[in-house]
Order: sequence, then structure tokens, then C-alpha cells
Amino acid sequence: MGLFALEEWAQANADYNNDTPPYWHAKIVPDLFTAISGILWSVSYILMTLKGYKDRSYAMPIYCLCLNITWEFVFGFIYGPGLVNQIVFAQYMVVDVFLFHSILKFGPNEWRAHPLVARNLSWIIGVGCAVCLGLHLVLAKTFVPVIGRQVIFFTAWPMQHMISLGCVAQVLSRGHDAGQSMAIWWTRFLGTVTAGCCFYWRIYFWPERFGYAWTPYGALLLVGSHVLDLAFPFALAYVRKHGEGRQEKVNGKAA
Repeated sequence: MGLFALEEWAQANADYNNDTPPYWHAKIVPDLFTAISGILWSVSYILMTLKGYKDRSYAMPIYCLCLNITWEFVFGFIYGPGLVNQIVFAQYMVVDVFLFHSILKFGPNEWRAHPLVARNLSWIIGVGCAVCLGLHLVLAKTFVPVIGRQVIFFTAWPMQHMISLGCVAQVLSRGHDAGQSMAIWWTRFLGTVTAGCCFYWRIYFWPERFGYAWTPYGALLLVGSHVLDLAFPFALAYVRKHGEGRQEKVNGKAA
């Protein structure tokens, strides 16, 4: 028993490539949505990086980054679903490196009340990435032979829920908005909505192949991601009004 299910994955990709969609646009338009989503999420990542360096903080929760970069590696380079997706995943990984650097450089500022965490962030990130990489590999090995390419949908969208909830929890627990901005949220939110449109289009125009994305669980993943994302602006507004204040005040205290 090997670690990978590459033969099954190759067969799943061949089945998809050889399958004739009911409409000419059933493949092209979703690829366009995927590309737009990739651009928006990449812009969001870049804004996170810039804001993190400016505020001497970081935006995305550590566990989300560990899950993200390892998922992008596994499903971008081991189980690649196609050129467009692989390009999108690769550009995510490049920006993720800078996000990790901002955590290592400025993370201790946010964890100064917990010195054990602050002193061991590099170990936490390293172990976290190793665990997440193993998780994605095991999930792929288990489910690719069963559901083929659907494994991408059923692993990516639960992570989106975790990112949405994690970002809300992080800003509320910090009590300030260092590393955060509405521009970051807007690009992230629109990127997720556009990725959702990729599947909404497929569900409507190619239900024979993509109907799984509108099962009760699939619909919960898609619609729930958008609903959860909408909580973040309210959390950000709350900490700006009732928390420790804007990032300038917080950094002034830290200095």
C-alpha cells in the first residue's frame, strides 16, 4: 500500500478531460471564475503581507496558513487538477512564504502574553505544516480512489469555513485591528464568492458531473462560506469601537 493514489488520480483526470459537457461554456466559464478568484485571493494575501509589515503583526491565523500552504502543495503539484488551478495554487504558495515570514518576525508581538508560544513560533509552524501535509496526503490517498476529483471540493471548502471562523476569532481575541483592513476582507470575500460562482455555474449547467456540490453537505459548504465571511466586518467594527483601539494605538503601547 503506497502513500499516493496517482494512478486513480490520472484516471479521474482523464475521465474529466474526455467527458463532453452539455454546453460549450461548462468548462471554460468555471476556469475563468477560478482565475479571477485566484487573482483576488492573491491580492488579499499581498495586502495581508503589506499590512502585517506595516503594523508589525500578521493577519491570517497560523493554523489556517499551515492548512493552506500544504493543501496548495498537495493539490497543486501532486494531485494537480489542471493547468489553471495549478497556476493559481502556485501563486498562492509564493505569497504564503511572505505571510509565514511576517508571523515569524512579528508574531511574538501578538503572543507576548504567552511567552512559550512567542519563543517557539518556528517550531509550531514547522510541526503544524508537517501535520497538515500528512492530513492532506492521507485524505487524498483515502478518497481519490472513491470520489476522484471531488476530493478537491470536499477538502477546500471546509478549510474556507475554518479560515472565515478563524479570522473572526482572531480579531475578537486580540481586541484590536493590527494586521487587518477592510480591503483585505473585501478581496478575500470576493475571491471566495467568485470561487463559489465557479461551482454554481457547474451545478446549473453540468449537474450530471457536479451535482455533488449541491447536495445538502455541498450546499452547506458553499453558502455557509459566504455567510461566515460576512461576520468579519462586524467583528472588525466591534474591536475598533470597543477594543484596545486602532493598530497605531496598539503599536504605540507595544513600543
